[in-house]
Amino acid sequence: MATEPAENRQPVLASTGKFQSCHQSGIALIYVLLIFLLITTVASEIVMNLWLHTEKNARYLERTQAKHYALGAEQYVAWLLEKDFEQDKKNNRMVDHENELWKVDTINYEVEQGVIELQVQDEQSRFNLNWLADENRQSGEKPAEKGGSSGVHMFENLLSAQSMDPQLAYKIARWMSKEQTNSPSQGSEDLIYLSLVPPRRTGQTEMTSVSELMLIDGFNSEEVEKLLPYITVIPRSSKMNMNTAQPEVIRSLNKNISEGDALMISNSRGDAGLSNIEELNQLVALSGKAGVFQNERVVFGSQYFNAQIKATYRDTAFYLKTIFYRSSEGHVQVVGREIGPSQYWAPANEGDSTGNSGFK
Repeated sequence: MATEPAENRQPVLASTGKFQSCHQSGIALIYVLLIFLLITTVASEIVMNLWLHTEKNARYLERTQAKHYALGAEQYVAWLLEKDFEQDKKNNRMVDHENELWKVDTINYEVEQGVIELQVQDEQSRFNLNWLADENRQSGEKPAEKGGSSGVHMFENLLSAQSMDPQLAYKIARWMSKEQTNSPSQGSEDLIYLSLVPPRRTGQTEMTSVSELMLIDGFNSEEVEKLLPYITVIPRSSKMNMNTAQPEVIRSLNKNISEGDALMISNSRGDAGLSNIEELNQLVALSGKAGVFQNERVVFGSQYFNAQIKATYRDTAFYLKTIFYRSSEGHVQVVGREIGPSQYWAPANEGDSTGNSGFK
C-alpha cells in the first residue's frame, strides 16, 4: 500500500490544532456561565431571604400595632363601665340597661392607618351554662338525671323554645358533674366519652368557653350555632339581668312564661329599665302570672360584660374578645381574653338569628 506524501499530512495537523483550541474555548465559556449562574442563584437567594425577613418584620410590627389598638379599645370600655357605675351611684339607681353609657353597638373608630370596630354586650343578658354545674349538690336537690335542678329546667325551656331536644340539658349537667368518680352510674359517663372518636374525658367542672359544647355527645356545629345568641359562660354565681335579657332567655325562667309575655316584658322596660322584682311582676300581673319571677335568678344590674374588638392596622387585623368584671364598688378588671376570630364568641347582629358576627 502506497504511503501518503508528507506534504499532504500537514494541513491535517493544522486543522486538528485549531479544533482543540475551539474546544478549550467552549469549555471555558461553560465554566463562565456556570459561575455566573451560581452567583445569580446565590444573589437571588439573598434578595429573597431579605425580602421575606423584611415582610415578616413588617407583618409583626403591623400585628403588634393592631394589638395595641385593640388593647386601647379595651381600656376605653373599662372606662365606660366605671363612668356608668359613677353615674348610677350619683342617681341612686343601680341598674344596667341598654340605654346607658356602657352599651356600645358596632361602631367604627378611625385611627391612624387603621380602624377599630367595637361592640359591648352584657354577659348577664344570656343563659349561663354554668348554672347547670353541680347545682344539685349545693341546693340539696336530686341528681340532674333524676329530678333536675332549676338550672337544668331553665335550659330545658330554652331548648324547647328553639325546637331542640330538652335532654341535651341533662347531658351538659352530667358533663360538668363532679360526682362521676363517686357514683357507678355517673362514672360510666366518663367511659362513654373515652370510647368516642376522638376520645376525651368529661369536664367535671364549670365550663370556660361555649365551644366546650362541641365536646358533649349530642351537640353538633349546627345546634351550637343555633344557641350562640342566647348562651354564655361566666361564673355560676351570676344572675340574669332582666333589663338586658333577650325574650328567648326570659322565657327560660319559667315554662309558664309565654312568648307574648317575654316580648311584653322586653318592650315594657322603658328607657330607664326596671329597678326591682315588684316592677317586673307587675308587668305580668295582668296576664294572671304575678309572682312568677323570683329573686334567686333575677337581677337588674350586671357585673359581667364583654367587648368584641376588631382592630385593623394597614392590612393586618387583630381580633379580641374581653370579659370584664365590675365589682360592687365599681372597680373594673379584665377576667378573660380570647384572641382571634371565632364563631363561638361572635355576637349576633340585630335581626340575625344565626349568631354570625358582623366582623369579617
